Amino acid sequence: MLAPRGWNANRMDRRNFFKLVGTASGGAIAGACGDKAEQVIPLLVSDDEIEPGMERWHPSVCGECGAGCGTVARVMSAEREIVIDGERLRQRVAAVKKLEGHRSDPVSGGGLCARGHASLQALYNPDRLHGPLRRVGERGRGEFEPVAWDDALEQAAAAVESALAADPGRIAFLARPRATARSANIARFLEALGAPPARSAGSGDFAAERDAAKRVFGWDGIPVYEIQDATFVLSIGADFLGGWVSPVLYARRYGHMRQGRRELRGRLAHAESRFSLTAWNANRWLPVRPGGELALALGIGRVLLSDKLAPALASAPEEVVAAFESVDPDWAVAVSGIPLGAMRETAEGLSQASAPLVVAGASVVREDSAEAVTVASAINLLLGNVGKPGGVLPPALSGTGLERTRPVCDGWRDRLAAADVVLIDGANPAYNSPGSEAALAAAGTVISFSPFADDTSAYADLILPDHDALERSHAVVPPASPVPAVAATAAFVAPLGDSRSADEVLAALAGAVGRPFELVDPESVLAGLPEQAGPGAERSVPELLREGGWRGERVPGRAASRTRLGEIRAGSPREGLLFQAYDSLQFGGGEGANRPWLQELPDPASSAMWGLPVELDPGTAGSLGVKNGSMVRVASAHGELVAPVYVNPAAIPGVASMGLGQGHPSFGRYASGRGANPMGVVGDLRDRTTGATAYGPVVVTIEKADAEGRLIQFSRQDRDEAPHRV
Repeated sequence: MLAPRGWNANRMDRRNFFKLVGTASGGAIAGACGDKAEQVIPLLVSDDEIEPGMERWHPSVCGECGAGCGTVARVMSAEREIVIDGERLRQRVAAVKKLEGHRSDPVSGGGLCARGHASLQALYNPDRLHGPLRRVGERGRGEFEPVAWDDALEQAAAAVESALAADPGRIAFLARPRATARSANIARFLEALGAPPARSAGSGDFAAERDAAKRVFGWDGIPVYEIQDATFVLSIGADFLGGWVSPVLYARRYGHMRQGRRELRGRLAHAESRFSLTAWNANRWLPVRPGGELALALGIGRVLLSDKLAPALASAPEEVVAAFESVDPDWAVAVSGIPLGAMRETAEGLSQASAPLVVAGASVVREDSAEAVTVASAINLLLGNVGKPGGVLPPALSGTGLERTRPVCDGWRDRLAAADVVLIDGANPAYNSPGSEAALAAAGTVISFSPFADDTSAYADLILPDHDALERSHAVVPPASPVPAVAATAAFVAPLGDSRSADEVLAALAGAVGRPFELVDPESVLAGLPEQAGPGAERSVPELLREGGWRGERVPGRAASRTRLGEIRAGSPREGLLFQAYDSLQFGGGEGANRPWLQELPDPASSAMWGLPVELDPGTAGSLGVKNGSMVRVASAHGELVAPVYVNPAAIPGVASMGLGQGHPSFGRYASGRGANPMGVVGDLRDRTTGATAYGPVVVTIEKADAEGRLIQFSRQDRDEAPHRV
């Protein structure tokens, strides 16, 4: 719905923001003299449902990450100040005041993470773009002017038509790696044009997990781990409490494993190259060297065989047994950094447990992550827990037609630079993939659908801002769910400004060039559920939308259909001071940095706020002569950064780590020019099997820097020098 004529988007300052979400008002819009004016944008929720001071809760879907958590939004009547023909008026709107997890949703179960709660600050962010923009300056400078939608669509259609006449293969689309109605519409748009499929260029692909599931179990999708019914869990590389795949779901399952069963408390061993939130909560942390996850998984599998600890050895595929039997234990110890005794104790814990489980993941993607996750997943075949309670289950739902965006392929930067038209929805390669700025600058026409002027949008010729996630409809297949489910909702509040759904814009562009396609919406997704959906699919679509989507019955577990491990390439011990990046709890891959609530959320390890530090162990910090808050320069063959230090007593010696989220050149007042981006040091590393973005490790040099900056911490204890620190 369009904004009123003459509405001044620049008036979304702090004062009006709080007026919008905090002032309930009844009646019609009135001018300064008390004259009644017609309400310009009516509530999508009828006046009979919401009265001043009253509330309604409406189902929604969180869009902050790809987990697809079902939520409910608290909606109340409120008002904002607008300008029409120079006159200030009050306008009645439906304001979303709060978000909570949907109790009936199988993923969220009534819970919601910090990023989900902070999504409200995207809806009412004062830096949101409320209308289309056209570039007027050089690419990368972020200089734009407002343009009417008709003119913007005409310019975009002309660029697409020109590309079609030359070569549709030179149309590139970068998008989120999710299975949604939006991803289906993007696929249909590109298919109608004869253009290549869309690609993702950031975090959240989980490509290694999907590749491993296909090779080990013959399943399409990400396996579902029955942590809640396990008695001993070994997690290799999967920080499932800190953001991996579906943190809300697995946090609930972890809580049940630890405290939800009378007289039975499950145990957790966690292997990761940093002291993450999952490591913090584990009974035992295995501090594996960065890039040593594959060696550790092979070593534990080898011990299960050599010590005759594998419960299901007789039924394990020969290929799996042969892969573990060929492992040299000394090599596994040297590469992983984990002593053989610790591997043996872990293997014994798995063997003695009544319900053992190995959770295989890549929270920090490496160049060999697909192989590491494959081997770790295969340990479950030795344990005999596939398809069983407390084990690993196949994805709950497939065949919905909601295609998932794939990771970028080899040479994608060259293809991006040579593209005649580049369309970008939800991706930010200028931040997540260093060096892509040059490719974006060299491309033909760049069109962004971002509702914010982010790092990548600065290189766009046109910005056609999408609705906020709370202003549009959704249909999402969760990547991990205990039951078959589709989280779906219809729009329930009017757009604040002159934004348009990117789905509708794509349909308009396709129609303008004579390549129309039929849009996928939540109604069509719910109406077309596959036969496997089972009981409950007969409910009407309006009923399902009111309930927040469709939830089926628990799917019986099934064993692996086939196992094809493929080539497993052994690596060598890494020498030197290593550096790695990781998705932060607050910002994920950097997309949440423009929410002040998240900027103020203390980091779990360092309690840092409004910035993320470089984590160093006390020994390395002492050798460099730095302490908490000291500024250091980290340099690699790819680039360098300057950031404050946090001396973490749990950091692995010789390993420096830094979370993603800060270091945005352009991302609004809360994120721009704040901190450093670790990807500039990591460079363009890729998982050699899937092409997904890797976060290191890389060899670096670190030195004390004479630069301005400081470490802001929530915890007073960390502000003081502890005896073990310099």
